[in-house]
Amino acid sequence: MNISPIDVCRKQQQFFRSGAPRSAAFRKEQLKKLDSLLRNNEKKIEDALYADLHKHPQVVYTTELAPVYEEILLQLKHLKKWMQPKRVSTPVYLQPSVSRLYPEPVGNVLIISPWNFPVLLSFRATVGAMAAGNTILIKPSEYAVHSAALLEEICNQNFPNEYLYVLNGNGHDVLPVLFDECHFGKVFFTGSTAVGSKIMEMASRKLSPVSLELGGKSPCIVDATANIRIAAKRIVWGKFLNCGQSCVAPDYLMVHRSVKQTLVAAIISEIETTYGNEIKSNPDYGRIIHERRYQTLKNYLKQGEILYGGETDDAERFIGPTLLQNIQPGASVLKEEIFGPILPIFTYDNTDEVLAFIEENPYPLALYVFSNDSNIQDLFIKEVPFGGGCINETTLHLGNSNIPFGGIGTSGMGGHLGKYSFDLFSHYKGIVNRKNWFEPAFRFPPYNLQKLKLWKFLLGRKRY
Repeated sequence: MNISPIDVCRKQQQFFRSGAPRSAAFRKEQLKKLDSLLRNNEKKIEDALYADLHKHPQVVYTTELAPVYEEILLQLKHLKKWMQPKRVSTPVYLQPSVSRLYPEPVGNVLIISPWNFPVLLSFRATVGAMAAGNTILIKPSEYAVHSAALLEEICNQNFPNEYLYVLNGNGHDVLPVLFDECHFGKVFFTGSTAVGSKIMEMASRKLSPVSLELGGKSPCIVDATANIRIAAKRIVWGKFLNCGQSCVAPDYLMVHRSVKQTLVAAIISEIETTYGNEIKSNPDYGRIIHERRYQTLKNYLKQGEILYGGETDDAERFIGPTLLQNIQPGASVLKEEIFGPILPIFTYDNTDEVLAFIEENPYPLALYVFSNDSNIQDLFIKEVPFGGGCINETTLHLGNSNIPFGGIGTSGMGGHLGKYSFDLFSHYKGIVNRKNWFEPAFRFPPYNLQKLKLWKFLLGRKRY
């Protein structure tokens, strides 16, 4: 059925105002339906993601589907509790009163998802918006052609469009029209910092609040105390997963000079153990999403000395796992988020050098520290502003829905997952319920110095 984006928005706003999405029974029904639809279409999802990104079925399940299933389970488990008003304390000068927070859905939610994890990053946020009682419009990336078409098929054939709808099309054409005509209770965008800035600007036209999951230069630091074998294994997995096309992939490696040679040898060994000597024919290794991105990555290969790898195939948009060193000063690979299977390697002698290097591209989305020294671990956690990360691991912090995933500064705003998603897509009404059995006379005019003295005692006295 053909329906204009503006008509969809209006229908969803009308459906939301009817109150239908607010009941716990309705929310649970929709969450369970989404779970069943994804499970029943796993093979189609595998095929679409292979066509778009050459993803292996195991990667599809572990990084695209399983986290969504887990998020649905968590929301279903806690939904009744999270929906309840929460009593909070009331200061003495407002007595006799009871104060509560009432969670309310924000309304019509727009989720703009990227091409690198099109199922995960469309539906994980959708789950939170569903649980919070909203209507949802999903705009997937047009670059993941097969995945976007499948998302449209799965959702638009099984959910009423006044509740959940997938809108495909070129984002440059579709989104400005939406933002010009529609107010959204929340806009949730995952993508690049540059595009995120434009989304925020467009959303401001109707004062639609935004949550931005962006990217940046995410450092991976390996000090002299690290377990090199384990570090190499986990760095290779986190960096070359999805052919490096992940917003939380280690963007560059900072390794203590004393262990650089050992670590590089271990990384090369792990690459060859993982993907073999004929990487292009390995079904576990992905491809670059489109030609423009492929050409950008090929240009990065020219900006330093290739320590390992560097193989390309234009016909398949294949770039093999590559280690770079001796990067040219001012090179774009030092400033831009790489988003591909290229890992620049830098050495350091002391932690001040690392902190100064990170500060050249502040506010990374993720940070990874491989060290067995708790003081080093704490130093980087405390001294570097970043979204989230791991100690002696990469990327897996995204798998824990009990901690928020989100950026800071130029890497984003507004964390989600689990309860944080429910909160992100909710508005908490604060209510003070006064009792009628007592009414202090000193509250009302006529004012005098005695009343002022009493107010100073109640409001201005030191409590520390």
